Amino acid sequence: MAIKFADYPYYPSLRTRPAEITGYAKLRPEVKRGLVPVMRVGAWPRCDDLSESMHQLVTAAEGNPFILDVTREVMYQNDAVHKLLDPSDDFKAWRDFAYSFDQAIPTVQFSQTARLPQIIRQTRQLEAWERRIAFRVSDFQADTSKVITAMSAMDDPKNALIVIDAGYIRETMAASIAACVSSVNDIRDEIPDAEIAVISTSYPASVTSFLQPPGQATSGVINILERDLFEAIGADAVIYGDHGSIHARAKAATGGKYTPQIDCALYDAWIFERRPNADGEGYIDAARSILTQWNEGRTDDTWGAEMIRKAATGDVEGMKSRAHWIAVRVNLHLTRQFELSQQVAAGEED
Repeated sequence: MAIKFADYPYYPSLRTRPAEITGYAKLRPEVKRGLVPVMRVGAWPRCDDLSESMHQLVTAAEGNPFILDVTREVMYQNDAVHKLLDPSDDFKAWRDFAYSFDQAIPTVQFSQTARLPQIIRQTRQLEAWERRIAFRVSDFQADTSKVITAMSAMDDPKNALIVIDAGYIRETMAASIAACVSSVNDIRDEIPDAEIAVISTSYPASVTSFLQPPGQATSGVINILERDLFEAIGADAVIYGDHGSIHARAKAATGGKYTPQIDCALYDAWIFERRPNADGEGYIDAARSILTQWNEGRTDDTWGAEMIRKAATGDVEGMKSRAHWIAVRVNLHLTRQFELSQQVAAGEED
């Protein structure tokens, strides 16, 4: 799909997992049309191949473009994922897979066993489809030089988007800024017109250290740091992206009791309400508390806000799972950050 990368102000990175796909699927049409997600395909629950993951993704996208990548998280890999990362015949399995989805913008794959000539030939063959392509930099030292070499072999580097993934930045902000700036500068030295997006996440693995006031166990605020990283690098240098309010490293799902929690994504923070020692009915009180803090939620036209309002009325039928409320957070976060990205692009960041 031949899009112009600079026309899109926001590149969120998501996985093909039920909660994240649902949050994306439920976006308002104008929001979905205005962003391009970087989708990391991986195993769908109770499915041995990638057919259900891709079916859910294509259905959710509704014909809109998405950048297609492959998960590197071991817990979401299966035999089908391993085959896509096989560098044999210049990643032919991956190229065949990506080619079968018309709106997919394929990511050039690297692997520990891939040789640089294989990566270069893969890049040229993907570009020959006359679609756009993408590169993902997650290992700054190893990946940046590979991207520069591969892009230098392209007919037109403007056909590619480089996605620099800084991962989880909450404890490493200064180092993350330095690494991103170094990578951007190295790329621009060789390819001045390269289109670059920087993505990161500051959503924590656990919210308990953000409870306010300290010592109480039901409410908290988590400041969003992704924008700080973006602004430190420079809005004139890169395009904004993030991990859609998802922590960079997923935890394996475990059985047993969990704490009902609702997160509301604002422009600069996530506010959350949790109800320890409560069952699924705890979502009702949590939703009511969210709405007392978030007045706009009473009229907000997102699916996520609708779910919070519904729970606040006492109706939590089919809404008592953690995945449902992660989807709500993702939906709200994508909407707010898309709106903010549009304002920044229009010079209205104040």
